[in-house]
Amino acid sequence: MSWEIGEGEAERVAALPASDRCRLFLQLAADWGEVWGLRDGEGWIVQRRAEGDAFPLWPHSEVAALCAQGRWAGCMPERLTLDDLIEELLPLLEEDGMRVAVFPSPQDEGTVYAPAELARALEDELALGD
Repeated sequence: MSWEIGEGEAERVAALPASDRCRLFLQLAADWGEVWGLRDGEGWIVQRRAEGDAFPLWPHSEVAALCAQGRWAGCMPERLTLDDLIEELLPLLEEDGMRVAVFPSPQDEGTVYAPAELARALEDELALGD
């Protein structure tokens, strides 16, 4: 279950600098136990980058939906549990040589992590709550 997002809040957090959005992503993912990606009729969307493709993730469906424009128009947010992300998806992305784009916005690509690096950051954040 996602946090209750107020009117205009998605736009406000999406306008934060990438480093602040990344910190917020880690905190919210640990607190709520979920993250969001975008899917189209063919599957998960990927951020095409000159430095290598990245799998974009957001902390809430509404901020993910803000990015469903341009080449991602018509994509729909889909939930991933934090356990599935850490235990299944991140290892698969690592095997495929992909990166992870944390909390991209319509203005920038977000903070890009190696999958193992993101897993460590999420586990560190989870440990703070223990």
